[in-house]
Amino acid sequence: MKRPLSSLLATLALVIVALAAAAQEPGAPPPPPPGGPGHMMGMHGPDEPGEGKTVTGIPLTAQIVVTHENTLSDGNRISRTSQTTLYRDAQGRTRREVTVEAATPATGSVKHVIIMINDPVSGKRYMLDPTNKTARELRGPHGPGDHPKRPAGEALKEMLSKNVQRDQLGNKTISGFEASGEKVTRTIPAGEIGNEKPIEVVTERWFSSDLQLPVLLVHTDPLMGTATTKVTSVTRGEPDASLFQVPSDYKIVSGRRDEPMYLPLHP
Repeated sequence: MKRPLSSLLATLALVIVALAAAAQEPGAPPPPPPGGPGHMMGMHGPDEPGEGKTVTGIPLTAQIVVTHENTLSDGNRISRTSQTTLYRDAQGRTRREVTVEAATPATGSVKHVIIMINDPVSGKRYMLDPTNKTARELRGPHGPGDHPKRPAGEALKEMLSKNVQRDQLGNKTISGFEASGEKVTRTIPAGEIGNEKPIEVVTERWFSSDLQLPVLLVHTDPLMGTATTKVTSVTRGEPDASLFQVPSDYKIVSGRRDEPMYLPLHP
């Protein structure tokens, strides 16, 4: 069954946002292997679901570039690049405008903008589609529908903490900001996902304490290639408050009950 373009775009956006947000706290371990247990949930690490920790008092606007590169067994290379603008206000609210490019046999290559709003003040999270002027409320750590203490969450946390090695990389300047680096290597033992040999998934994370933001994240997974997330520029100052609100001319639509990331309008 073919997936509709809107569903594909939503999935791509969540993956990109997850990679960009994964290092809100510098100590979080890397994601589990794609397709393995907790794939989408684990993109953020066990202690930072959704947008990660709330950062207050450091308002900014940041331009972020996400590049994903994968080399196939025949040597063919696939490279994709997306642009993200991150807005964060002094109260810790964030808005991410993600430009993704998706291709289907019916539509060909299509560029699309998807907007993610996280408001820890109201406990709401939304995904906005500016093309159709719709908004979907997301399940999240600070909003309705979340159950952070459920046993499955504890099991995921325990799984993510196994076979992990951390190496401190010191400090260096990235995009004009002083950052501290950490290399986190997760080893998937032979046989765990049908693999004959151990697989190493490596995340190199450079975190700016001044910005309270990762300025560089390089995630290398032999199954999926290398994803690089880099902050290219930062403007200090309070963004316009309207950026963190659903526009009045948008329609709030419901997700299906079997879609774990969306809240249904009616329980």
